[in-house]
Amino acid sequence: MPDLVVIMSVYKNDKLKYVAESVQSILNQTLINFDYYIVFDGPVSSDIDYYINSIRDKRIVLFRRTHNEGLASALNYLLVHILKKPEYKFIARMDADDVSLPSRFEKQRNFLFVNKEISIVGCWYEEIDKSGNHLSFKKLPLDHKSLRKRYYIRAPFAHPSVMYTRDLIRLAGFYPTDTILMEDNVLWGKAIILGLRLANIPEYLLKFRIDKDFYKRRSGIKYGWNFIKTKFKINKSFKLPVYSYILLIVVGSIKMMPSFVLRYVYMIVRIF
Repeated sequence: MPDLVVIMSVYKNDKLKYVAESVQSILNQTLINFDYYIVFDGPVSSDIDYYINSIRDKRIVLFRRTHNEGLASALNYLLVHILKKPEYKFIARMDADDVSLPSRFEKQRNFLFVNKEISIVGCWYEEIDKSGNHLSFKKLPLDHKSLRKRYYIRAPFAHPSVMYTRDLIRLAGFYPTDTILMEDNVLWGKAIILGLRLANIPEYLLKFRIDKDFYKRRSGIKYGWNFIKTKFKINKSFKLPVYSYILLIVVGSIKMMPSFVLRYVYMIVRIF
């Protein structure tokens, strides 16, 4: 039995072209011994449904949910099934519009296998546009101390780039369902508070897609206020200096801007 399982959620707004690129990038990994859990979070388009069901690969395990309940709920649904199977030691994330490079799983699994003190490992990534064209390369800190410091204001990982141990979920719990696009950020914070350690591999192992809706989903008063409120709640556990909270308010306020403004701010100061 494989010790690695991949989890991915698909919903009604996903596009077949992106889903196909994402799925094929997983099936074409150099590490071949894993299971691939895909959940339809509510009804999906008929072409995506047909495509997934037409793939003849025993690694794919498909789940269906009658209603769309959001990414956190969909991932938790898969994690409940996974935790019932002790053979799964490692869990890899993937989104339905991104692309994993062929050696991603092999390198991340080997890293966690060798560095047993690490609970979550991500990687550097390349940002691409809706057509797959290069936008930029994104480097992130590598060691736990630097990632913890980064976490106070910014995310330490791109969520679809991570692989983590089952103990992360067993100890820190599932993804929270009461946040707006911050379920992973909250989970990493709980892990840090518990003393679990983070790392990134200094290689570009993921292509992260930024489509036309990327900034729209991450802007507006509701999203910015949720960012401030959520980060304040978690960061209080770190007993940070006052200036860190001032920075949080500044970043949250920027996120409240209209999406067309946020797009240019993101390009200049890269606050995400």
